[in-house]
Amino acid sequence: MEGGVGAMQQAPPAQPQGNGDKGPSPGKSTSRTITDTIVGEHEHTIVGYSLIKGLGDGEPIASERFTVGGHEWVLLFYPDGKRSSSELHNINPQQVPAPHAHLHGPGHHGPAAAGGGGAPALPPAPAAGGAAQDHGHMPPPPPQAGGRANHGPAAARAAVNNNDNNNAGAAAGAAAHPPPPAAAQQQAPQPINLIPVGGGGGAAHPNNDYCALFVALIGESDAPQGVVNTSEGRVVRAFHRFTLVDQSGRGQDVAKGRRRDQGAVKISCARQDPNARNCHGYRKFVKKSLLEDPARGLLVNDTIIIKYQIELVVSTGGALSRHTNPVKQQPQISVPPPSLGADLASLLDTGVGADVTFEVDDEQMPAHKIILQARSPVFKALLTGPMREGHEGVVTIHDVRGPVFRALLHFAYSDTLPIDLQGSRLEVPMAQHLLAAADRFQLIRLRCICEQRLCETVEVETVATTLALAEQNNARELKRVCLEFVSKHLQAVMASEGYQYMTTTCPQLQSELLAVIATTPPGGHHRSSRAQHIGQPHPRGVGDESSTDGQVRRVRPRTNRD
Repeated sequence: MEGGVGAMQQAPPAQPQGNGDKGPSPGKSTSRTITDTIVGEHEHTIVGYSLIKGLGDGEPIASERFTVGGHEWVLLFYPDGKRSSSELHNINPQQVPAPHAHLHGPGHHGPAAAGGGGAPALPPAPAAGGAAQDHGHMPPPPPQAGGRANHGPAAARAAVNNNDNNNAGAAAGAAAHPPPPAAAQQQAPQPINLIPVGGGGGAAHPNNDYCALFVALIGESDAPQGVVNTSEGRVVRAFHRFTLVDQSGRGQDVAKGRRRDQGAVKISCARQDPNARNCHGYRKFVKKSLLEDPARGLLVNDTIIIKYQIELVVSTGGALSRHTNPVKQQPQISVPPPSLGADLASLLDTGVGADVTFEVDDEQMPAHKIILQARSPVFKALLTGPMREGHEGVVTIHDVRGPVFRALLHFAYSDTLPIDLQGSRLEVPMAQHLLAAADRFQLIRLRCICEQRLCETVEVETVATTLALAEQNNARELKRVCLEFVSKHLQAVMASEGYQYMTTTCPQLQSELLAVIATTPPGGHHRSSRAQHIGQPHPRGVGDESSTDGQVRRVRPRTNRD
């Protein structure tokens, strides 16, 4: 130690000039790796449990996708369980239904082949943690028989059929040359390893007493967290906990999960790899008898609730984890809605900066020329032309009521009607007056709003007045709707006060009304033949007037025969 110290004392100073005693030495560096967990939870409710029983071995009920740490996960609940490939191989031939007995391969001759007379079957390979029968991953099965699970009946059939072909030759060789005891377990044929096609994988096996529950990694975002490159490929490590909720409120949940002292579970991100372990869970999660016991409260109203919690292991820092930087948090900015219309309406209400005044019904309304000129060509001509109103700053408006013009100004400023006139609050009389004012000052959008409202509120008492208003203010669609309505309710409309106003101000509408009645299709309330009867002798010759459907009044002139 003393020699080392002396050597260091003879070395030149390490600190740069001008740095003083501050800062680390250029020959030293530091780094730091932080490993923590990202916690996520998902709750999945299954309603109608009794209807999914009998779905078949290895057939899951899936939850919606949920995202934790940039990875997409899904819960898989197997109401009829999920057997491992080794469990499928070890089924006793006596448990297979008789119709499938002819499917047994060479060397399978009933109970003797599976019992003491034959070689013992391969035991299931233990899973990580020494719990092969209870939990583990679920990759598709490899070519050899093992403890890995399969994904669905099709994968199970393929693996089992491959084993059948190999077992036939092995059985013949074993009969001619008995192998040593250690080798016998590897070459002896399996007792039975056939799954009948079409049975969903569950019909050929005895009832599974357990329900299985797994979680599967099915996708990832552009910046997934916790990804580690290992000899097994890209994997993520996590602690999983599954809980079947006690709905009675007594807190007697059924829960299983990975403890910290057991280490995190590796799940592969390579979903295209057939040997990837991209699932984790428990084949014997809960016994069916326990789940269906009414006293336990796990199944209430034919509903079960599953809660899942994941702690995703994430490491930051270090040269090997630069690709696992956490996802940058997007700025949380709430953009408020547009307020220009409200601000301009406030300017109209306060009158600040007004340079023109409108006199309507002895009421003065200050306004701003530049806004009105931009909104209406009529206002522009009125306020900038050679007329006296444009120079004096006072404009008198005739033939428009004060409340109507005030609503029109509000719309010109804000492009919306006042709150008390929006939607169903816009009554028919106000809509009629606003329609005429909007057409006069060429506020097209306001005219369309009023026209739409009047089309929605056509009624017998006001339709004639509205029809005349539509004729005078170029509201073509409103005119069409009113004509059709009047043609169907002519007798009632003729008795209204507005009908006389219509015939006086717009007499040409009577001929248009007759044309509508004449062209009404036969399936309508009025047939075209009814219009042809007007002005002709009544074929039955009774009375001077008649009615059809109690609505339309037909007048027949008298003849000499009367």
